[in-house]
Amino acid sequence: MNKKDYNAEYERITAELGGERPGLLLHVCCAPCMSAGIVSLASHFRVAAYFYNPNIFPEEEYDKRLGEVKRLIAALGYDIPVIAEAYDRAEYDRAVGELKGTAEHGAKCLACIADRLEKTAARASADGYDYFATTLTSSPLKDAAFINETGLRLAGKYGVRFLPSDFKKKGGGLRIKETCEKYGIYRQRYCGCTPPRLVVAVTGGIASGKSAFTGMLAALGAYTIDADAVTRELQSSGPVLERVLREFPSAARANGTLDRAALREEVFASDERRRALEGIMHPAVGEEIARRVRASDAKVTVMEVPLLFECGMESMADVTVNVTAPYALREKRAAERSGLTPAAFAAVAAAQLSDEERAARADVTVVNDGDTESLRRRAEELMNSWLDRLK
Repeated sequence: MNKKDYNAEYERITAELGGERPGLLLHVCCAPCMSAGIVSLASHFRVAAYFYNPNIFPEEEYDKRLGEVKRLIAALGYDIPVIAEAYDRAEYDRAVGELKGTAEHGAKCLACIADRLEKTAARASADGYDYFATTLTSSPLKDAAFINETGLRLAGKYGVRFLPSDFKKKGGGLRIKETCEKYGIYRQRYCGCTPPRLVVAVTGGIASGKSAFTGMLAALGAYTIDADAVTRELQSSGPVLERVLREFPSAARANGTLDRAALREEVFASDERRRALEGIMHPAVGEEIARRVRASDAKVTVMEVPLLFECGMESMADVTVNVTAPYALREKRAAERSGLTPAAFAAVAAAQLSDEERAARADVTVVNDGDTESLRRRAEELMNSWLDRLK
């Protein structure tokens, strides 16, 4: 069954507005999510930002995120009023009820989202806005179909039009990353409520030992997601493979499958071709990983993503771990494991963040320059500390 394209619906509605700029009450969950669509929204509507997020805990975090929304609006030069409801955690408790202690990304989240959308629809109707919308569709961890269908249902209930969207599409994640970096916007590590589980992102340079480290976490009970494996699955069949073969016909085999060696040779020889591939793969891989994270009921879910920071996926995790090792040791491992020449290794390493920048951006850095047992002990230490956080 084909999924509804809410981004196309958004584009259709905004195109039909012509020069008219109707009033829009925009539910804003945080500044990063707002940055994905605000430029487009402000060009089509008279926007007012509505900050109603009683799920955020603690109150200091609520105030910090509200302040960042105001700071982003000022930095972008918009005259957008911000309507903020007083912090009331009891509103969240009422909305989720007995679901409060259940896992994140499940029924509890849907109840929380529905509450925030209903409050926005009621306010938009009472204050005479033409439309209401939400920035929640910017997040890869939120169910855009549920958000949009709920908004459309509430539009009928409150007599105010809902603007469908899927702001994470068409480079939304990249816009968030670039805007936050440009203006120094705070990017929170969790949605709002105190999570009963933890999402960990493991990254690192080529041959740093991140896969071995992730495997050790799996042996300790974590549910793991391998971005490279997801990439291979998406490139084996289906629409993502079709897009890759159209863009890189030289990597197509006669039987319609992908010649990965030919693709690798082409993209690492040209920054432009590498960016073209990333433009296809990063959003698709991110969406599939987000789906698997939502589906996980493990206390600790670990996603191994080599280009975690490069593709802006760190916001999906509560903790980011960088696995590193000296360059010469990694070069030696890559030669032994994959037969990479020093030149080929250097080309791959050059396409990734430097060890120094990766370490600066990660919450934890694991130095893997010893034996396997040392790495295993470090995995156990971190896993125990994460489980303690969930008690």
